[in-house]
Amino acid sequence: MPTILIVAASPLDQDRLRLGAEVRDIRHSLQRSRNRENWAIESNEAATVDDLRRALLDFRPTILHFAGHGGGVGGLCFEDQHGNTNTADTQPLSKLLHHFKDDLKCVVLNACYSDVQADAIRSEIDHVVGMRAAVNDEAAAKFAVAFYDAVFAGTDFRTAFDLGCTALDLNKLPDSDVPVFMTGAHLEVTDLSYSARVPEIERVLYTYFNTPYGDRAALTTTGASLSETMVRHYGEQMRRNVEKVQVLSMSAVSDEQWRVAVDVLAGQDRHQVTFYIRIRDRTTLVEWEATVGLWSVPVKTYRALGTDVPIIARVIAELDDYYNYDFSDKQHRFQSVRLRTLDRETLHGYVNRHKPVYHDLMALLSDGNSHAVTLAIGNASGETSTPLIHELLSPTWLYDPPNEDAEPSVATEATS
Repeated sequence: MPTILIVAASPLDQDRLRLGAEVRDIRHSLQRSRNRENWAIESNEAATVDDLRRALLDFRPTILHFAGHGGGVGGLCFEDQHGNTNTADTQPLSKLLHHFKDDLKCVVLNACYSDVQADAIRSEIDHVVGMRAAVNDEAAAKFAVAFYDAVFAGTDFRTAFDLGCTALDLNKLPDSDVPVFMTGAHLEVTDLSYSARVPEIERVLYTYFNTPYGDRAALTTTGASLSETMVRHYGEQMRRNVEKVQVLSMSAVSDEQWRVAVDVLAGQDRHQVTFYIRIRDRTTLVEWEATVGLWSVPVKTYRALGTDVPIIARVIAELDDYYNYDFSDKQHRFQSVRLRTLDRETLHGYVNRHKPVYHDLMALLSDGNSHAVTLAIGNASGETSTPLIHELLSPTWLYDPPNEDAEPSVATEATS
């Protein structure tokens, strides 16, 4: 029978917490559940680190729940033999849990600033919940009860996490953005703070995937005018309906725009996709051009025919040392930049070291990493695989041309 081990500690030299009430409420949650016969709860209050070790050996729990104080990098606060604080450092705690990973599937650290420990524990345990800031005592208890209500009802841990955070919003309690859900590196890595935006993003993307290509434009920031472009872009690709879309992580690009990694389930296939999303006035739309890495001229068309004027190119750029064709003896004037598309086409671009665009690009690329950028590029010679970089249009793939048909207005440049 799966077991939840609740370990609670409120040392005498710390602010007192109502941990007994939290343990009691979790037990009541199980008693209310239709599946009450399928779970067992064991608890140890006023726990020391030795109590934790022994309880793990005795009960081999499926879920470990810690309730108490956290100190970020200082560790979780257990009690010593006198009832005062004894902090458990992050790495020894992670090593301890390593020995129980075959049975232990989820760790919930219901303590302030415990995301530090959660991030380390995820290397050993499949699912971990931590707190990325201080959390109100009442909110922490409410989150825990709602989380276990869902677990006892048979949901997965991620859904239980979302419902725990939603319970705080429904009860007008603070800190619904403090819990963090993490998964281990051997799973599809997730590091997600709850946001009221997540369910709406999942709803919009579910609709997006299950909508014909030509009709998806209504779900984009550009709108209906994008329909023809989308149909051309997807060509003869077969569209598949999806059963589930789940947000894995979100990072803010601006006040309104987000980069969102999602897990998509379609039949037996499961894959991850990155979307750019705009959330404005409670309306969620897809930044489609950025999401698909759209060029103003298709990449293959440019490679075959070249261009008379600079074109918009969304690429992953990184510094390179490739010099060939017209650039083989011009290292002193041009910097080589490797350019990769979302479809893994590779070009070797060049940027003039004496132009403003060089300094703009180097401010991004000098860290030695790859960066998704939007560039204006054009022919440097008859060899289209070695374009000249005219302008950095955006440090991301989010870029709106001055008007629908505009190409970058940049003077052409000789390479000689």
